[in-house]
Amino acid sequence: MPYTVPMTDAQGAYPNYKFIKPLTPSEQKAAFHVQDEAGKDLCFKIIAPNYSLDRLEREIEALQSINHPNVVSLVEYTYSSRQGGTNKHFIIEEYIEGSDLAKYVQPGNIWTLEIAAPFFAMLCDGLYAMHNKQIVHRDLKPTNIRVRPDGSPVIIDFGLARHLSLPDITRTVDGTGVGTPAYFSPEQFNGRKADIDARTDLFAIGIILYQVLVGQHPFLHASMTIADLNHQVCNSKECLNNPTFLALPKNWQLLITRLLEKERAKRPQNAEIVAVLLRKFAAGGVA
Repeated sequence: MPYTVPMTDAQGAYPNYKFIKPLTPSEQKAAFHVQDEAGKDLCFKIIAPNYSLDRLEREIEALQSINHPNVVSLVEYTYSSRQGGTNKHFIIEEYIEGSDLAKYVQPGNIWTLEIAAPFFAMLCDGLYAMHNKQIVHRDLKPTNIRVRPDGSPVIIDFGLARHLSLPDITRTVDGTGVGTPAYFSPEQFNGRKADIDARTDLFAIGIILYQVLVGQHPFLHASMTIADLNHQVCNSKECLNNPTFLALPKNWQLLITRLLEKERAKRPQNAEIVAVLLRKFAAGGVA
């Protein structure tokens, strides 16, 4: 269940900010569009009481370490002992006008290659900036990507991000990995925490890219159980026989096939490689 806080309660607890409207909450955070005393638009997130402070600290550390136009920026973070004496932690991020990518990733909604190439190149630019700081997102999905009015993507929600030099403290989903199963990689489904790295995020990029160019999810189908999805992600390459997929230019087919490889070693080794390829595609090259 999403964590929610009535906006009137939030306004009363944090009077230095003008609360404009609620934003889509997550299980760990209630979110609001606010303005500070100078009138600057911000995203104000109130953290659920049961949220791990270790995870919150790591999310803050991840956001502090990255400065890139395709990654959400952290403005402030703190906690308050208001609201009945219970510590209320919050983080404030830049407010991103626009919509979640999920609005544009719908069954049957197929993007043109001319739109997909620069969009996913910028998305991979943001990923590469994260990965260079040893941060793996681990929950990359359309609802964790915002689309600005100018069409550029911004990666958000680092609640499950992990610094590769630190031990993993997150709980698993059904004994497998952490994150959203529809965008799991094989290593996440298999619970191989030691195998989580930048290529895990690239598998999610492959799923989303397939969705926007084929018009459907490569693995997830109606009434499918998590066990069925696990089998599809870890064993099946049926999606590569889809007629719409096979109608794509060969260079696009090859890129998506590589991103969706079951073995990490066969995927592109970093997001910069993918961004470079996509820009070559956009320029008319076949790479």
